[in-house]
Amino acid sequence: MTQGSAGDTTTLTLAVARERALTANPALRAERAIARAAAAGPLEASRAFLPTLTADAQAVRSTDPVAVFGMKLRQGGFSAGDLSLGALNGPAPYNDYTARLGAELPLLNLEGWFGYAAAGRAAAAQTATARRAAGATLFTVTRAYWDAQLAAERVTALDTALGAARAHAAQADALHQQGLVSGLDARLARLRAARIEAQRVAAAAEADNALAELRMLLALPDSTVLRLADPLEGALPGDSTPAAAVPGTRGDLAALDQGVRAAEFGVRRAWAANLPSVALFGNVAQHSKVGPANGGSGDWTIGVGLVWRPFAGLAGVGAIARARAERDAARARREAAVLQGRLEIEQSQRLHEAAVRRMTVARDACAEAEVALDQAQLRYRTGTAAISELLDVQTARTDATLDLLAARHDVLVAAALLDFANGVFDQ
Repeated sequence: MTQGSAGDTTTLTLAVARERALTANPALRAERAIARAAAAGPLEASRAFLPTLTADAQAVRSTDPVAVFGMKLRQGGFSAGDLSLGALNGPAPYNDYTARLGAELPLLNLEGWFGYAAAGRAAAAQTATARRAAGATLFTVTRAYWDAQLAAERVTALDTALGAARAHAAQADALHQQGLVSGLDARLARLRAARIEAQRVAAAAEADNALAELRMLLALPDSTVLRLADPLEGALPGDSTPAAAVPGTRGDLAALDQGVRAAEFGVRRAWAANLPSVALFGNVAQHSKVGPANGGSGDWTIGVGLVWRPFAGLAGVGAIARARAERDAARARREAAVLQGRLEIEQSQRLHEAAVRRMTVARDACAEAEVALDQAQLRYRTGTAAISELLDVQTARTDATLDLLAARHDVLVAAALLDFANGVFDQ
């Protein structure tokens, strides 16, 4: 597909429509953006084992005796006169500029480690969800493409039927002028033509709506004129049923599996929250009376700290119980989804087989209708049959053509549904 400005005529194959949907469909773009956001989760949780650096600067002016004493001491400007009672109890306003660089390195943080693992599984689950969303988008576009093509070919078939009905009316008029039939024949033919024309008007509206839906799925301007290049008959696969894939390849099942693993890490994290954490910390600082980079003195600190909250009410017990329940729920959802996935594959398999059989029947019926129409036309020309017989056979032939078109459409959609159920489209 060559994309141009609004109002262009675009020839679209199914393959190109699918390709565009993967990059242009707004709903799919949203799912992939959510997956990218989830992928940042492990980065946010990396504080559990990576160092944290902090830098700060502050300027202070104070007459607080304790603060002034400490500032002079840190700046290395303390003198004997500062020990007098007057200087200690009523110091003059004093300035301090401090610049500090600190670092903290976790040595043992089990809660954070399990949280990091859970975040990684959650990110993988969201990525798998986006894969399934891509599969759903491809199936929806495929169905919309064949819906639009069916609607267009129905219009063409009704145009053919309308032309035939008008030809029958003209033939009846000619025979009436020759005195071979009454004027009723032409009126009946025109009535049948009017009925077909009404059907054609409705079918044209359906075709426009189908194209509008396809444009929406592909994020194309409403003014874009679409020409669908793959006809229903030419795109038909063989009559064999597509081979079933393993349900585990589906993105939604993979997402639930990752969700179970994330919930399992969540249980461990809830337990680890009750255990101590150990971290190495240190900082360097520069203090000055006249400015951050002017004179003064510096100091450094290094140490190891342990934090442990052995009892925080019953919060820890509740967190563990909640995490276990969430894990059990995740396992149950995965089990239900696996069963549902297998059922969907079996159902779509049967639908595809039925659609193939229906197409075979419809093809044979269409061939019979062609032969019957030739015979009815011959009988009417020779005066051995009434116009009603010819019109009924013509209607049967039109119905057979529409049934065959619908059967071809159903085979293609059922094949796509089976692929979707097997996770073939997920990417």
